[in-house]
Amino acid sequence: VFGAEKAKRAVEFVRCLKHAKGRWRGVPFDLLPWQDSIIRDIFGTVKENGYRRYNTAYIEIPKKNGKSELAAAVALLMTCGDSEWGAEVYGCASDRQRASIEFAVAVDMVMSVKRLVYKPTNSFYQVLSAEAYTKHGLNVHAVVFDELHAQPSRDLYDVMTKGSGDARLQPLFFLITTAGTDRNSICWEVHQKALDLLAGRKIDPTFYPVIYGTPDDADWGLEEIWYKANPSLGHTIDI
Repeated sequence: VFGAEKAKRAVEFVRCLKHAKGRWRGVPFDLLPWQDSIIRDIFGTVKENGYRRYNTAYIEIPKKNGKSELAAAVALLMTCGDSEWGAEVYGCASDRQRASIEFAVAVDMVMSVKRLVYKPTNSFYQVLSAEAYTKHGLNVHAVVFDELHAQPSRDLYDVMTKGSGDARLQPLFFLITTAGTDRNSICWEVHQKALDLLAGRKIDPTFYPVIYGTPDDADWGLEEIWYKANPSLGHTIDI
């Protein structure tokens, strides 16, 4: 079921934000087509009871396409715009510095402070360190997991996604990463699941897969291939 009003509300929330860096600083977040599609699909696709169908989103995309900004917008939406009382939203990565990138963007977007708190629903968004053993017992509403390919093991991923959101009606695990090379990693495992879902080899109605890339044998001399791998080409990336 697609809830057009829910999708519209999510998009309008993001459009109220402003970019925070470089030549884009202060410019309203006007979603590019690929970003708009992701937001509408994740937040507009619902079950019969009206809650979101997708609890996991895997977005694989090359660098400089606006990954950090989209992740920050999703974190803010889950913190301030999801009508969840006491929402706990966490930023995770291979280390605290990496996880702080999206958080810093989010803070700049709303001109807030180091720990982002939304008082009307007593919700917050904060960055976590990478030590998995300290993360048990969290009541997660959303996790924004950046650069999944850089995880040295699957420990933090498992702690943050397996059971941590069971007390929530519609948790979201937003995984966003550039491509990796380690075929023995958790990112490769999730990447393969995304490929299988996209190819119709597997079915998981709760998992939303998006992969921007090209086959290994693609002709990099063709301009159409550039756009296939880089949906923000001509916008955040100059030709």
